[in-house]
Amino acid sequence: MEYASFMLKIRPEDYEEYRRRHERVDPELEEQFRLVGIRAYHIYFHEGLLFAHMVADNFSEAMDRLAEHPANVKWQQYMSDMLLLWEENGATVKELQPVYRFVP
Repeated sequence: MEYASFMLKIRPEDYEEYRRRHERVDPELEEQFRLVGIRAYHIYFHEGLLFAHMVADNFSEAMDRLAEHPANVKWQQYMSDMLLLWEENGATVKELQPVYRFVP
């Protein structure tokens, strides 16, 4: 089992729309999450920052398998108008490095 965390940015005024869109995630995309081995996926918001945490059997393999799936491509396009780029790398995602984990 692997744990991955990352940050994304949106404009704070887009929060309600971002939340609304996530109330209706395409069931086909969520089924693909299961099929590629994603066991949990959480997103939290604070002042324009989105903190995402994912538990997967193999994170990089799951991301590779999702990358070209039509349901994921459609979702990424749908959300692209809200996600802001990080100045230092021009990407929408910034990986977070683990510091501490307690798993009983």
